Amino acid sequence: MDLREDRERLERIMLGQEALVNEVRTWLEEEDALDAVVEASIRSSTDDRMNDLRGLSPARIFGRHAIHDLCVRYRLRFLPSALYKGDLPGQAIAAVRALEAGSGHVLRGFHILAPARRFRLCDADGDPLLFVRVGHDRYYLIHRWGSDLSPWRAVVHWPFRTPLHLGVTVVIAALIIAAAIPTGWITRDPMAGWWGAHRLLFAFWSTVVVTAFTVQAWFAFFGRFSREAWNSRTFN
Repeated sequence: MDLREDRERLERIMLGQEALVNEVRTWLEEEDALDAVVEASIRSSTDDRMNDLRGLSPARIFGRHAIHDLCVRYRLRFLPSALYKGDLPGQAIAAVRALEAGSGHVLRGFHILAPARRFRLCDADGDPLLFVRVGHDRYYLIHRWGSDLSPWRAVVHWPFRTPLHLGVTVVIAALIIAAAIPTGWITRDPMAGWWGAHRLLFAFWSTVVVTAFTVQAWFAFFGRFSREAWNSRTFN
């Protein structure tokens, strides 16, 4: 009798654990399905639809001009999320779901700010930032991932911001080259000092050469400055 009771009690415990496991498994499957719906919504977002949301953190709302300036400074793109070809981390999807749950609205019109290589551009190949439009030229930052945004990126892409930036870079590079070349390489006059007409002529020649190479490389590899390309769907 005791053996049968023990067996029945053990069976009840095991059946209860099995029911709990099945319940957890069902809940996880439902969560995965909801995540898949949100990811599909982000991956298919092509428009700039506005979302009527309330109670958002002002610190996470940015104007279009601020986004434009950031793109120009770091040479980034701000495009609909349907063009994004990188991975969407689980934290970003969870942030979207939390925002939808708190607002009671299904979000639409997602945008992502990231380097050009992260997008499916018409003829091309980082820190991504996921936005959603919440007003006239106003966007709410939902989530940020990656580690590509750094002061070094701003320095490296400084020449590509505007024609003026590129021109200044060319002149500075030419002057550095002209100053670094030994005098004996510029003139055969053994009495010539470091400074003189020969140095000025060489600086002018260096500027012409650097400008020529820059123009050729620009049209071959870059094509447009950051201020024009920040929201373009094409690479060049």
